[in-house]
Amino acid sequence: MKKTLLYFICFVLLSCSESIQESDLQLLNGIWEIEKVVSTDNVVKEYKINEAVEQIQFEDGKGTRRKVRLVYNGNFLLNNIIQEFTVEGKENSFFILNKTEFSSWKEEIKVLTNEKIMLENEQGIQYYYKRRNDIKIGKDGKEI
Repeated sequence: MKKTLLYFICFVLLSCSESIQESDLQLLNGIWEIEKVVSTDNVVKEYKINEAVEQIQFEDGKGTRRKVRLVYNGNFLLNNIIQEFTVEGKENSFFILNKTEFSSWKEEIKVLTNEKIMLENEQGIQYYYKRRNDIKIGKDGKEI
């Protein structure tokens, strides 16, 4: 019962939130950690400890996503796989169009603030991310 009430409150808050503006898209830049995933049948998978986070770089309608693996001593490792994406605006919404050599998929940006992102894929699965301000990586992948 408590979970149902919580989802209802989240739904109402998200429904009443301001729409995302094109100028907000620069907030995509940064290091993001997955918090939880909510399936279409409202099954929640929470991620309390993550070994990897995502570095997103976005500029002029195009961007990249890259996994950053956190190492137990506080350092990090970047993988060499860079996933490219574009952002498309359509009917007062913005969509991330992801493409790799193996697949392509679309995610709607439902929430975008300085601290949170919520993306929903074409199957209705919702991905909640929080910003990590304690990891500083430049565009070249080196620590700042």
